[in-house]
Amino acid sequence: MLDGWWQEQVAGGDARPLPAVYDPDLPDRAGSEPEQRQHHAVASPRNEWEQWWLYARGAARRFAQGISPPEIEVFGPVLAADEFGLLQADLSYSRLYAAGDGRYQKTGMLVVGRPAVMVGALAVSAAVNHRRKVAARRDAEQRWRDHQQIQVTMTNHRLLCNTLDAGFESYYYGGITEFYPDLDAWQLTLAFDGQVAPLRLAGPAVPALCLWTATAVLGDRWSRDSRLAKLLA
Repeated sequence: MLDGWWQEQVAGGDARPLPAVYDPDLPDRAGSEPEQRQHHAVASPRNEWEQWWLYARGAARRFAQGISPPEIEVFGPVLAADEFGLLQADLSYSRLYAAGDGRYQKTGMLVVGRPAVMVGALAVSAAVNHRRKVAARRDAEQRWRDHQQIQVTMTNHRLLCNTLDAGFESYYYGGITEFYPDLDAWQLTLAFDGQVAPLRLAGPAVPALCLWTATAVLGDRWSRDSRLAKLLA
């Protein structure tokens, strides 16, 4: 039922509303109403989660038939001469890393006076050191950090993440060493070579990100990845 809509996108025509379809493979998401979780009835377009799911499934089928997606214009980051945009979307962003090595600075108090004063000072010093120790251990743990909502631009060369602190971060497909798409959780996790911390993106556009990242990283093998089977079902 997406044939006409997708053909218009390929031809560069104006987008029509997505058709209403019954999609039993639409993954559940947090906060779905019971009747939505049961029926997965996709409205036209009822919300961005379902719209992105429909886009990803239609794009996967068309790409398997040799039809590439339409290019989009990208403003802001400067692209290479042979680089073009595939999509832009707002997503949840986080990175996996340790913020410290477990070491901390102990505090020491030298107090001279009555025994009660000395005992109180030692108790305060012990409490401060305990808090610093706990914080240092927490910082040394590999945890998902830097949680924020960002705009992600996807091109045929890389993912561009516009973060609050660092601005645009580029993640080139050639540097990806591990690829973990999770359609049921609406998450994409990537690991990289070198000292680059793993990246996790989550949100409505994840099915499309999983699709295009798979085509870039896996090449022709993308359609045989069982983790993406729902897109071709």
